[in-house]
Amino acid sequence: MKKITVLVLVLCLGLSVFGAGAKEAPAAKTISAVEQALNDASLMSNEELYEHAKGESGTMKVYSTTSLCGTAAERFMAKYPGLKVEYSSVGETDMFTKLETEIGSSAEGADMALLQNAYLMQSILIDEGLLLNYFPSMYKDVIPAEYHNPTAMLLVNKLFMWNNTGGDIGLKNIWQLAEPEYKGKVYFKDPNTEPVGMNFLIMLTSPEWTAKIENAYRDYYGKSWSKASSKFDSAAYEWIDRFLANCSYEYTADGGISTGLTNGAPGNVGLFVFSKLRGNEVSRRNLTVAADLNGFSGFMYPTYAQVCKDTDMPYTSALFINYILSAEGSDPWTNAGVMGNYSVNTSIPLNDGTGIDQEVDYWMERCVIEDGQYLASVYSEVLDFISVRIK
Repeated sequence: MKKITVLVLVLCLGLSVFGAGAKEAPAAKTISAVEQALNDASLMSNEELYEHAKGESGTMKVYSTTSLCGTAAERFMAKYPGLKVEYSSVGETDMFTKLETEIGSSAEGADMALLQNAYLMQSILIDEGLLLNYFPSMYKDVIPAEYHNPTAMLLVNKLFMWNNTGGDIGLKNIWQLAEPEYKGKVYFKDPNTEPVGMNFLIMLTSPEWTAKIENAYRDYYGKSWSKASSKFDSAAYEWIDRFLANCSYEYTADGGISTGLTNGAPGNVGLFVFSKLRGNEVSRRNLTVAADLNGFSGFMYPTYAQVCKDTDMPYTSALFINYILSAEGSDPWTNAGVMGNYSVNTSIPLNDGTGIDQEVDYWMERCVIEDGQYLASVYSEVLDFISVRIK
């Protein structure tokens, strides 16, 4: 369907002053009908939203980087008869291209998206006004403020894991992964093709993570890192350089890394999504998570829920976001046996049937977390440093 944005004028009226010295009234501000609908929806109950959503005709289309959105969409339609949701799986790289080119055009595009990568989402889509934020006030006390704008619905972690079929390899410190003995033995998706991986590396150059990397250096080498004895500007840059020199990009997907590591040589290491171990007893048996690696155990990033500015189904989009933020709606991602996915709704407890996962706070203390503002401040500079080191 072609979506049309209708503008609602909000007039800023001041006192009329006649005669000499009269001042012009402030220019009128405009917000779109979609923005107004989302503002109104944020204060509604689910029942009120459902009534408004039933007045919207057609099918609400969702682009999602997480395939479990399909399950959530089916359950949503069963809960709210008469509403139609169509889910499309869109990869992280294609997501930004599709949304940027389709929103505001005559193309049959999405009404909303579940997407990741805080930096690209902000710079390409939000700053350009292509995506609109919707956060339901009913969740303000159970979802931390940092996930209100932009609205996040899920946290995902990628962790260092190693093949234990040859026994304990004694992996205790991130600087071990920078040693020559690990050359070609560390499996990682090419950060040039996976933005969240690039974000992870760039985040390491922040003051917080540089300090942790320096501490790990001192613990491992028995001396403090010194710029005077290094060709790099910081310990973080040195670790990145040496780590990437050891990485193999043989596998282009996390599933490939998981399978290759599980069936590969003892002692090999991978950095990939923890959720790939769900339903795979062989992987859970053959792989050990480096949960207490000195420095960090991996990285974590949000999946965001955003509404396209030209949707003609704002109330259905808002109700779907309400749903996936609830315990019932988040179940496809957080049910027993699905590790590595964590709802931002703190009232939803860990439901791990495997016995190897931990509450989200445990991983947040051990994982590098995306910070969109920091990424924006250094992205180009650090990107250049990293890109030439990926071979």
